[in-house]
Amino acid sequence: MRSTIRQLLIAGVPQVQGRVYEPHAAGANTQKPYLVLKEGVQDPGADWAAFSTVIEVWPHVARTTFQQVDAIANAVINTLHRARFSEAGEQYLADYIGTASQDFVDDEWGVITRGLRFRVFALGWLNGFTYDPDPVATLRNWTTTTFPELHTDPATWSPTDTAPGVYWRLIRLTPVQFNAAVNWIEALFAGHVLAPSAAVRLTWVRKLTEGLVKQRRLIMVDGGPLELLKVVADSEADPIRRGQIQLTARFGVLQPTAQALVLGKAVVGGAVSGEVI
Repeated sequence: MRSTIRQLLIAGVPQVQGRVYEPHAAGANTQKPYLVLKEGVQDPGADWAAFSTVIEVWPHVARTTFQQVDAIANAVINTLHRARFSEAGEQYLADYIGTASQDFVDDEWGVITRGLRFRVFALGWLNGFTYDPDPVATLRNWTTTTFPELHTDPATWSPTDTAPGVYWRLIRLTPVQFNAAVNWIEALFAGHVLAPSAAVRLTWVRKLTEGLVKQRRLIMVDGGPLELLKVVADSEADPIRRGQIQLTARFGVLQPTAQALVLGKAVVGGAVSGEVI
């Protein structure tokens, strides 16, 4: 993954003229400016820690002005933030999450620098389907039918402002009611609206929320209802880690049909073998 990120930085940050190094490869005599790429530290308990890696990019420039650091840092962010790339058949998405430090002067190496942190998500977690009748597939189909301009398949999307990506995932299942014919399960879903522009994300969060409120009920592939009970939207929620929409819905699971059991064989009339139920 780091080799692909390195190539993205070489192509996207011309100021460093291809000088993108791992920490052990740079030193006091390295030609400036250059970038140092390394793996960062993340909290194992953080959201998506199991599906992501934190990387840090440190622009190093000669001891002149921090404006040069700012210019290179902006180029790095523009290159990696929301960048989607693949390596060895795996899909990844990078997300800028802030600085790793304040502006720093290294007197020994004669450079000024600042660390930039990115979380790189392995997109395998976007495969949220289970089996039919799948409520997640039902939500995805409704989204595609109602808003055909949206992309809902993470395997092929590249979210843009004109074609944002929407990802639905199942968070929690809670059995809530049982009877002889059907068991009712309450489900909590998260909706992730992905687009470069915050204004576009806000617009689509509202459109999706209002659309679900008006819909009230969806039909799953087996003909059963997915009842939409409650929808909450938070436009300030992180679109990747948490998702801006939370939907509570209910669907039924039919009880299996009772099957008559064959108890065994018996001799009827003394000579005819048969089965009795």
